[in-house]
Amino acid sequence: MQHYLEFDAFDNPMQLSKVGNWVITFLSPAEELDTIQLAITYVLPRQISDTLQPRRVLIQKSSIEHHWLIQTIECFDSATNQEVHIRPADELGQQTLHQILDEFDRYDVNVTLKVF
Repeated sequence: MQHYLEFDAFDNPMQLSKVGNWVITFLSPAEELDTIQLAITYVLPRQISDTLQPRRVLIQKSSIEHHWLIQTIECFDSATNQEVHIRPADELGQQTLHQILDEFDRYDVNVTLKVF
């Protein structure tokens, strides 16, 4: 199963720079339209567990229109003082993704989580 963020046609993430406390940046050159990668980065500290703090979600443009493949969720683990990657299907990954969806919704950015 792969997890996607489906953006409304009017809410293209390549044209958004900040939504609430989330900043969207290009990881790949914007000219490479077939392999565009974006990072959705949280600018304020937020705990999702006793030791994990989500930092950013990496997404890549997919062949499905308006769908962005969720590659990984990067978190800081204060117990080990290291960056860790969690999968979108994990419970903590789902919790992080729903926080993003809730915040984007507050700013009228229409995004839904899709699983194929």
